[in-house]
Amino acid sequence: MASFAFAASSLALATPAAAQDAAHAVRAIAINDHLTAFYQGRPDQASVLPGPYRWPDYGAINVGVATYVIHDGDIALVYDTFTDTASAQWVRDWLTKAGVKRFILATSHWHLDHIGGNTVYADSMRIATEATRVKLTAKRTAIEAGTEEGPPAIRPLILPDVGIAPDSEVTLMIGAVKTRLHPVAIHSADGLVIELPDDKLLLAGDTVEDTATFVDEPATVPQQYRALGAMRGWGFTRILPNHGNPAVIAQGGYGLGLIDATRDYIRSLVEHSHDADFQKQPLENFVSAAVKRGDVSLWWSYRDAHANNLAAVAKAWKDKPIPRFDAAP
Repeated sequence: MASFAFAASSLALATPAAAQDAAHAVRAIAINDHLTAFYQGRPDQASVLPGPYRWPDYGAINVGVATYVIHDGDIALVYDTFTDTASAQWVRDWLTKAGVKRFILATSHWHLDHIGGNTVYADSMRIATEATRVKLTAKRTAIEAGTEEGPPAIRPLILPDVGIAPDSEVTLMIGAVKTRLHPVAIHSADGLVIELPDDKLLLAGDTVEDTATFVDEPATVPQQYRALGAMRGWGFTRILPNHGNPAVIAQGGYGLGLIDATRDYIRSLVEHSHDADFQKQPLENFVSAAVKRGDVSLWWSYRDAHANNLAAVAKAWKDKPIPRFDAAP
């Protein structure tokens, strides 16, 4: 386990100014005295024109997107950079006005809605899993050309310069705040989550979402199911996802039921993937129990994600036997 420490001086949080436009308006949400969420998106359905949507809207703005900053004194650890440079710059300017002078960027995984503003931290240490470094290096040309997920392009794409090996854990002291950076193969094989053990908090990236996860790697759902179960036992009690309800985030995050809801959802997708009417099943059929428990809420834009999940899982599992999940932790 690697460990790094950064000294702190006093920090006075600043009042944010207005963001650049209504669709991408960034607002700061104080979680505690050393953790701030920055949030944008999650518009009501009535205010959004029908699709097709570009990747920033589909994967981030419509579902709502948060980035997080751990700060103490003049040092800050920034967890993801939104979909675009302007939003990332807004966050950095806010932090600079609050007295932050030194920045570290941690990237949760390679997906575009988490790296759009990386260029704002070109002068800073940038940490990710080694798998993220490899993936972004391979896809750099397509991402900068706007052909990876379609436009807009991310250009220039600033890569991480520190890679964390699989099965490793890195401890960073951000001033007096202890953080643990864990590689996890959940949602994306190159995932990185951040644990604040003294706060019993997990910054979860896209490993869990409210209403439901995006299934981008359907072939590994059983392994993700087990990894979620293992992560649940780390000792944290609250979860802050990158995509969630801002009201819940403002109250300090979700309980462990968010992990249970995610496990139930991905398990149910695979277990029903051979059903004749599988791709016609609505999102409600898969999340109603979790909604009733209060673990998640039903948000309109996840119906599009669910439709894509159904197609991806059906394709990946059509010729494979359904695995047994009951023995998994």
